[in-house]
Amino acid sequence: MSPTLNMYKFFKQFGLTDSANTEVRKSHLYQVSSIYRASKDDTAPLTVEIQHSCLVARGHEWKICVQCRATLSHQERKTANSSDWREVTDVIPDAKVEQKHNDIVVTLPQLNKDIEIAAFGIPGTVDQKRMKMAIFGKKPTQGRDWKLKVYLIDDSTTAFENVCDKEESLGNNLLTTLAGLFVSNSNEEIRIEINPIEPGWKVKGNKVQTITAKDAWHSLENSKGFPHCQIIIEHVNKSKQAFFCGITASHGRDQANTELVAYFEHVGL
Repeated sequence: MSPTLNMYKFFKQFGLTDSANTEVRKSHLYQVSSIYRASKDDTAPLTVEIQHSCLVARGHEWKICVQCRATLSHQERKTANSSDWREVTDVIPDAKVEQKHNDIVVTLPQLNKDIEIAAFGIPGTVDQKRMKMAIFGKKPTQGRDWKLKVYLIDDSTTAFENVCDKEESLGNNLLTTLAGLFVSNSNEEIRIEINPIEPGWKVKGNKVQTITAKDAWHSLENSKGFPHCQIIIEHVNKSKQAFFCGITASHGRDQANTELVAYFEHVGL
């Protein structure tokens, strides 16, 4: 099935092919969940709970569906494209799909082959996706610059586990609590700002960094390449060790705020 035909069937399912819905019809079809796997060796009925990152609130226009494809090898995954995905109920007529608030429960009969399954969605013009700001770095050392990595990850357990695995492999730790941000379906950049900051330290370069909304909307929960920016804190007054700053991510009318408290350890010669 071609990508165009697959998209047309999806639009038709939700009645989005008429002229009154032209603006929505032209919207992009996003993958809004990680890729889950179901095996022919699993005992039926098999239940798959798919966490998605769509903000499902009053007045939302999200059109969400579940699609599947045959399980791909590592080499095949490099050349995979959107035409590989098909509606799960087209491939497996006995599959049952139940949409809940932040997840979708898919019940599958006995399979005759291994499959991958994921959620996809088309946002309306005012729709948003749920994301979290996560901040990683090494333990700060007195008198040395401190590098912080500020991530925007999809609001799911899978996304959080994947970014933690990546940063821990680099020797970095999660430095503070996660903060939630709703990212709008727009071209406006996401602002990451350090303010205020404790006297005795300063930010090298611009206190305001940006992440493009396009990068945030194309992030995948099972990917480790989530959009992020790097902030360098310079230790100006070497006599001070207790550190504090506020960090804000903002997009449109929504903000995510967190505080970072640390102690710059003294390292002897």
